[in-house]
Amino acid sequence: MTNALPATAVEELPATAPWTPMAVVGVAQLMVMLDATVVNVALPSIGTHLPAGASALQWTVSAYVLMYGSLLLFGGRVADVLGRRRSFLTGLTVFALASALCGAAPNAGLLVTGRLLQGAGAALLSAAALSIVVSVYQLPQQRKIALTAWSGLGVVGATLGLVLGGLLVVAASWRWAFLINLPVSLAAGLAALRALPKLPATRARSLRLPSALVTTAALAALSYGLIRLQDGLTTPAAWAGIGAAVVLLAVITRRELTSPDPLLPLHLLRIPTYWLASIGLLLASAVMISSTYLGSNYFQEARDMSALGTGLALLPMGLASLGVAFAVPALVGALGPAGVYLLGAGAQLVGAAVLATQPSSTAVSILALAVIGAGLPSCFVPLYGIGSAHVNPAESGVGSGLLNTFNQTGGALGIAVVGTVLATTVRHRVEGGASAAGATAAGVGHGYLTLTVCAVLALVVAFGLRRLTRTPRQQAAQ
Repeated sequence: MTNALPATAVEELPATAPWTPMAVVGVAQLMVMLDATVVNVALPSIGTHLPAGASALQWTVSAYVLMYGSLLLFGGRVADVLGRRRSFLTGLTVFALASALCGAAPNAGLLVTGRLLQGAGAALLSAAALSIVVSVYQLPQQRKIALTAWSGLGVVGATLGLVLGGLLVVAASWRWAFLINLPVSLAAGLAALRALPKLPATRARSLRLPSALVTTAALAALSYGLIRLQDGLTTPAAWAGIGAAVVLLAVITRRELTSPDPLLPLHLLRIPTYWLASIGLLLASAVMISSTYLGSNYFQEARDMSALGTGLALLPMGLASLGVAFAVPALVGALGPAGVYLLGAGAQLVGAAVLATQPSSTAVSILALAVIGAGLPSCFVPLYGIGSAHVNPAESGVGSGLLNTFNQTGGALGIAVVGTVLATTVRHRVEGGASAAGATAAGVGHGYLTLTVCAVLALVVAFGLRRLTRTPRQQAAQ
């Protein structure tokens, strides 16, 4: 994604840009991030009313983040070719129409289809929105404030999604978790027509739609295979999906590495700090999305809490994340980004390990989730900083876009793996005579054990980044 504007466009921008464009794209981005978690607490209600099985419910979550993550770079390319405001409005329209489909879906198949389209719209509008922020706010101080606010929207959106989802399920219906996007999208669209400048396309470029489709198909096949493993390790369809993913990923890797104008800047992965930061973001996102998914199942199915009660039980996790986010800049100044990431990965390890023991106390579970939440901004903020620090400034747009792709893809793959672990454990325990609540508690514990492994891998990545980013003074001291 190219963020630079032509010289004529830059000259037309005021020395100090108004904050109305930031408010418009900020509301839209908040809605996009909210939809990543708003459905989590509504899953039991969806499963009962449609009805929908365990794999369909997993796809209700993972389909959205899968499409969002795999099409982010394509969304940036569309913004370059069609213009940022036009791309933003197109993505917003697709997102709104898909939300209407989700809200009216009569069966699980149409619901998952709607979620896929929602993710595609989210990728278009989110990529265009970030490009608008970078293009409009040229002054360093304004850009710093805008990007800090942008980063915080992810935490705020995820937190609001958990509570809002529970509130809507209790007060109205799970369908309103999607239908509420319609008035927000309409208001954002009207405001965008008035407040967003008509930033032109940067230069003529190919959309490279085949690359986007192959990448999305590869990730979808991988998620499908991982989810189908809940039917057994010998399930042919599961291994067929994983095999197809391997082939498609090999094809797209070869294609993009030899392209003079790649959609996926895979050559950046030759930079050690960049590929380690990418893996770190994948793991952090897997822990974040999967923790709320497992927590929702635990509180509703094992503890028999209402959807609203579940949202409130998950609220401390979001609040802890939001509170730590404000302290991260100071921590980075004192400990360095790799040191802060090490703390964040350690917090995730502690929280996930406690939950893997299946604590009998609800309060202990809430506290452990809050510890995981506190570790999230300590992972995301430093990793984005480390990942982009050694990228050529001319590639900063595509560099940040690929980091975002790893981030969102991690959430989709995390749900696929953890959801399969949960469903498999529940089925085996129920067949062995356990109660549904007891089986769910055991499945959630096994799911958090999987996340504990992710946190251990994150610690390995953190130590690697710490070694690679040490200053000469730090090296001399050791």
